[in-house]
Amino acid sequence: MRFRSLVLLVGLLSAISMDGYGQVFGGNPPSTKWRQINTDTVRVIFPKGDERRGERVAATVHQLQRKYANTIGNSLHKVNIVLQDETLISNGYVGLGPFRSEFYTTPPVNAFSLGAVNWTDLLSVHEFRHVQQYSNFRKGLSKFASIILGQEGQAIANAAAIPNWFFEGDAVFNETMLTRQGRGSLPLFFSNYQSLFNAGIHYSYMKMRNGSYRNFVPDHYALGYLLVAYGRKQYGDDIWKKVTDDAARFSPLFYPFQGAVKKYTGEKFPDFVRHAMGYYQQQWAGAKTANPHWLTTGNNDRVVNYRYPYAADDGSLIVLKNSYSRIPAFYKLLGNGKEERIGVRDITSDDYFGYNNNRIVYTAIRPDLRWGNRDRNVIRILDIASGQVKQVAGKGRYFTPDISHNGKLVTAVKQDRDTTRLLVINVEDGSRMGEQKQSNEVYTYPKFSADDASVYWIVRNDKGQMGIRKWETGSGKTETIVPLSNRIIGFLQVKGDTLLFSTTHDGRDELWACIDRAGQHNTYRLAAYSTGIYQGTLDQGGQLVGSTFTAGGYRLGRFSPLWEKTTPRDELHTLYVGDAYQNKDHGILDSLGNGHYPVGRYSKGFNLLNFHSWRPYYDYPEYSFTIYGENVLNTFQSQLSYTYNRNEGSHKVGYDGIYGGFLLQPVFGVNQTWQRSALWNQDTTVYWNELGAYGGLRLPLNLTAGKQYRALVLQGTFNTDQVKWTGVGQKLFRNVGVNYAEGVLAYYGQVQQAAQHIYPHWGQSFLLQYRNSVNEFTAHQFLAAGSLYLPGLLRNHSLVINLAYQERDTARMYFFKNNFPFSRGYQGIDFPRMWKWGVNYHFPLLYPDWGVGQIVYFLRVRANAFFDYTVGKSLRTGRETPFRTAGGELYFDTKWWNQEPVTFGVRYSRLLDQELYGVTNQGVWEFILPVRLFK
Repeated sequence: MRFRSLVLLVGLLSAISMDGYGQVFGGNPPSTKWRQINTDTVRVIFPKGDERRGERVAATVHQLQRKYANTIGNSLHKVNIVLQDETLISNGYVGLGPFRSEFYTTPPVNAFSLGAVNWTDLLSVHEFRHVQQYSNFRKGLSKFASIILGQEGQAIANAAAIPNWFFEGDAVFNETMLTRQGRGSLPLFFSNYQSLFNAGIHYSYMKMRNGSYRNFVPDHYALGYLLVAYGRKQYGDDIWKKVTDDAARFSPLFYPFQGAVKKYTGEKFPDFVRHAMGYYQQQWAGAKTANPHWLTTGNNDRVVNYRYPYAADDGSLIVLKNSYSRIPAFYKLLGNGKEERIGVRDITSDDYFGYNNNRIVYTAIRPDLRWGNRDRNVIRILDIASGQVKQVAGKGRYFTPDISHNGKLVTAVKQDRDTTRLLVINVEDGSRMGEQKQSNEVYTYPKFSADDASVYWIVRNDKGQMGIRKWETGSGKTETIVPLSNRIIGFLQVKGDTLLFSTTHDGRDELWACIDRAGQHNTYRLAAYSTGIYQGTLDQGGQLVGSTFTAGGYRLGRFSPLWEKTTPRDELHTLYVGDAYQNKDHGILDSLGNGHYPVGRYSKGFNLLNFHSWRPYYDYPEYSFTIYGENVLNTFQSQLSYTYNRNEGSHKVGYDGIYGGFLLQPVFGVNQTWQRSALWNQDTTVYWNELGAYGGLRLPLNLTAGKQYRALVLQGTFNTDQVKWTGVGQKLFRNVGVNYAEGVLAYYGQVQQAAQHIYPHWGQSFLLQYRNSVNEFTAHQFLAAGSLYLPGLLRNHSLVINLAYQERDTARMYFFKNNFPFSRGYQGIDFPRMWKWGVNYHFPLLYPDWGVGQIVYFLRVRANAFFDYTVGKSLRTGRETPFRTAGGELYFDTKWWNQEPVTFGVRYSRLLDQELYGVTNQGVWEFILPVRLFK
C-alpha cells in the first residue's frame, strides 16, 4: 500500500510565490484587535484605533447604495470590508470565493495616477461599485453557476459573460462621477491610448484586451473607462445596466456581452468599439504638440522607460531605466549619447528616487518576516563614485526621500495610520533633526533648498487640493509657496531659487516653475507635451529636460522653457465626456461626515469555516466533490471532501484545514475510507477501512531584502494511517497502523524579473523533505531537490539547472509516496538511492499577438531544450541504472476568453537508455497540461 501524503508540496510552495500583494493568508499578528461596524448593508472590519476611517467607509457605502445603485441594479448582498492600514501599497479589491473586500489604506504617492482626494473615499467609491456589480450579476446562467459551484461559480460565469474591462471601467466612471477627481479627470490616465494614437498605432480589440510581451498595450482600466464613458454619453445612464443584465443571464448564450451591446445600441460590437475610440481620437487630433529634441531613442516595438532625470554637475543625466527586457537600474546618460549603468535598484514599492552631488537616495522594501500585511521600507544611499550603499535609520513606511547637497541629511515622508510626517534625518546616526506632521494632509516629494537650510514639499488635503510649502528647518517657520487648488502637483525639483514641478493644466500634465525669491512666489509655465511631461530638470545649459509618455515608454526630451507667467487655479474636471456627468454629483462626499455607527468588537472566530464554493471533479477512476471554506480575515482555510472510487467501490470523506492567525500555523486533517478492496487471489476479494490523519505546524517566512525576493517555509507534521480489515480479511491479516513524522523545508529566492524574461536571471529554489516511521514499522525517506536559474546567451533566454537526490529504506514494510523528479519520458521507478541532474535552456521563438474568435489569444511561443540524467541504485546488487533523456518542449503562453492566462505545451523526449520494466519507446510525446484555467 502507498500512503498519499495529506500535506501537499504544492500547498507549501504556494506560500512563497511572488504574486504580489492582496489576499495575504495569515497576514496580521494575533496581537491585532479587530473592531467592526455592522449594518444591514455592510460590515466594516478594522484594527482598533482606526474607528474614524471605519465610520467614514460605512457612511460612504450607505450613501452610495441609497442614491447611486440604479445605474447597475438595486440588488445588494451584504459585504464584509476589511481595512488594512500597515501596508506600503495603495490598493483594494472585491472578490468572490469568499465574497469580501479589503482596502489597503496607505495613500498613493503619485497623485497623477490615482488622484489626490481622500484615499479612503476613493477606495469606497471604486470598490463598492464592484460590490454592486457582483450583487446584480447573479442571475440567469450566472445564478445557476453559483448554485452548482458556489461563489467561485458565479465568478467564472461573470468572467466568461462580462469582460474585465467593464468591471473596472464602470468603477472608474463611478469614482469620477462621485468625487472631484477620479481617473476620468486625470490626463495621465488617457495618455496611454493617446500615445498610441500619436504614433499612428491602432490595435485590434483582442490585442487591447490581452496585452503584449512586445508592445505597450494599456491595461483594462483605461480601455474600460473609454468604452463605458462613451456608452453612457451616447446611450444614457442605464445602457450598461441593460447590457450587463442580459449578459449575466447569457442572453444570447454565445458572446452574450457583444450580443447585448448590439441589442441596446443598434451597433455591432466591433463598430461600437471603433466608434468609441474614434470619438476620443478626434479630440486628441487637436491636442497634439510639437515634439521636443529627443535625448533617448524611441521604438514602438521595444518598450524602454527613462524616468526621474536629474542633471549632474558633469553635464550627464542620472535616470532610472527599465524595459520589457531589463530590470530597473540607475543609469548615467552621457552627453555623447552613451549610457553607463550605475547599479540595479533594490526591490521597492516606489520607483521614485532623489539625487544630489553624486549620491542617490531611495527606499527599499523590508517586509515583516512573518506578517504579510505589515510592510516597511528602509532608506538607502548609493554613492555613485564608490558604489557603496548606506542604510539610513530603521524600518518605517518611508516615501520619496531626498538627500542634501552636502550629503549629511536626508528628508523623507513617513506615513503612519492617520498622520503624515515630514522628517529630516541625520545620515550619520539616523537621528531625527526635525519633523512636520499633520493628520488630515498627505505629504510627498520633499526637496532640500539650494543651501540645505529649508525643505520644500508638496501637500494635499482630503478634498484633493494640492500646493507647495516651505519649512525652514532651523527656525521651524513654514510658509505656502503655491496655494492649494484642485489640481495635481508632483515631482518637485530645486535648482537655486527655482522650483520645478509637474502639474495639470488645460487637460495636460505640464512642467511649471515657481521662483522663491525675496518673499515673492511667481509661477511660470515652462513646457507642454500632448501626453504629459514628468520630472523636469534644468541642465547645465539652462535647457529643460523632462520625461514624456510615449507608445515606446517614457522618453527623455529637451524643451526650450516658455517662462510664461501664470497663476495656479483649479484645473481638474472630467475630460472628453463631461456631459455624461452632473456637477452636483462630484461633491456628494464633501459634507457627508463619518456618520454615527455603533462600533463593536469583531471576534477572530466569527464564521471561521465560511464555506463559500464547491467543485465536483472526475479523474478516472475517482469522482469527488469538495467544499471550500475561508473566513473573512483570511486566517483559516479548510476543505471538506467526498470521493468515490469506481474501481474499488470505496467511499472517502476528508477534512483539511490550516490556521494562519498564529506565528506557527497549525495544519491538520483527517480522512476516513470505507470498503477499500483488492483481489487477494482468483477467488477472494479482501476489504478494509482506512483512517488517515495528520497534524503539525508550519512557519512561512518572508526574507525579501535588497535585490532579491526570498521566502522560506518550514513545516513539521505527525501522520497516521490506520488499516482495519473487514469480512474475510479479518481472518487473513491483522489490523495495522503506521505512524510517521514528516519535516519539510522549502526555500525560494529570485531577483526582479522583466516582462519578457521567461525565468529570473538569478534565482534558487530547493526542497528538503524527510519522513520517518515512529512505531514498529521500519520506513524512512529523504528527498532533496533544487533548481538554479541563470541568464542565457541572449537577454530573454534562461538557463535552468535541476538537481535532486532521494534515498529510502529497503525494509519494504511501508512505502511513502515517491516525489522524485525522474527523467522525463520514463516510467518513474522508486529505487532505494536516486540522484539526478538536468539542464534546461528556455528561449522565446515569437510573440504572435494573435487570437481566434475572442476565445484564445497567443502572446508568446517559447521553447525549451533539455537533458535529464537520472541514476537509480539497487542496494541489494549495487547496480546503478542510468536514465538519460534529451528532448524539447514547446510552450504557448495564451489568454483564454480575453482574460485568463493559460500556458500549455507539448514535449518530445528521446530516451537514450532502456526502461527498467516493459518495452522502451525511444520517442515519447506528451501534452503539457495547464496548471490552472482560472485563478
